Amino acid sequence: MEPIEESKDTKKSGKGNSEKRKLEANKELERERTKNLQNSDMPKTDKGETHIESSKGVYEIKDQLGQGSFGAVFMVKRESDRKHFAMKCESIHVKKQILAHEARVLIALNMLNSVHFAELVDLGKLKNRFAFIVLKLVGMNLWDIRIRLPNRKYTLNTALKIGEQTLEGIRDLHRVGFLHRDIKPPNFAIGREEDSTHHIIYVLDFGLSRKICSKGVDLRSPRTTCAFRGTTRYAALAAHDMREQSRKDDIESWWYMFAEGIVSDLPWKTFKGTDRDGVKAEKKKLRDDKNAMKNLFTNFGCYDQMSAILTYLDSLSYQNIPDYDYVYNQIISAAQANGCSDNKSVDWDKSVDYKGPKYKTGEAYIVKQLQ
Repeated sequence: MEPIEESKDTKKSGKGNSEKRKLEANKELERERTKNLQNSDMPKTDKGETHIESSKGVYEIKDQLGQGSFGAVFMVKRESDRKHFAMKCESIHVKKQILAHEARVLIALNMLNSVHFAELVDLGKLKNRFAFIVLKLVGMNLWDIRIRLPNRKYTLNTALKIGEQTLEGIRDLHRVGFLHRDIKPPNFAIGREEDSTHHIIYVLDFGLSRKICSKGVDLRSPRTTCAFRGTTRYAALAAHDMREQSRKDDIESWWYMFAEGIVSDLPWKTFKGTDRDGVKAEKKKLRDDKNAMKNLFTNFGCYDQMSAILTYLDSLSYQNIPDYDYVYNQIISAAQANGCSDNKSVDWDKSVDYKGPKYKTGEAYIVKQLQ
């Protein structure tokens, strides 16, 4: 049998696939090269590089706490007073540098004096290698706390106290003119028992945050289309629809995180992060099917309050500043209905009464005062 002659289209397709594979291979090589450069930029404690100096002081590297695409996080000790801090380092070879932006957010928050944000202690740069910020050390994040509990489940008392503190932290971020846009349990952490802050919850990671207010402008005009920002499990419907996010969308993401803390498993738990349409459909089902919402919360004694919060959030537009106090009052209503007292201990520290900060009602928008 004579060989079948390859058509021009087939030849063209084969050539196209070959070029595509070559392009992907080149991209992978470039990613690997960049990653190696980033790693080489980081402090080399194994080669005696154990001290980092800034204009304010000298820090001794004690341990590596984590590593990511940006660089690494270290525990450091300030030589002047022997106090320990976290030092976040970002390689100069990171394609999209975010550390300077994170520093700007923290500077604004430090002016607010909110208890829910780690103090920015210092910042600096090691020429041609990395930039760094020095922060107050915090403890375990909320995701890690929950998965270590029996049945990976908070008691309702603990879930409600977490809801109260995280709501206040997000509100305070909004008060200085920033959205978070990646509300999820790993981006909140308790303080450390060593400095008696382990009942305080801190808001972390402002890499996806966006400034929405500036001098003379209370709210930036929404862009027509936006890239997806956030984490699929907790993303607001606006994020799913590639629409500009606003304050209400942060609180919607908070609602999903809060709900998960109460019930443990959200209806879309088994969906992959790439299945945004599937997760979006499940989130819409909570609104469209009353039984879905009831089935989720009936056994936890807070269906009325959780339903009221989500209904309220869905009534808001892009321009609206949420009534955070209304949301807080729903949390208090759920606590009272279920006998959760103010000082009842939390799951991560059952041996003592709860001493976390109480939510402070008040002005939801103060960015003008800070400017």
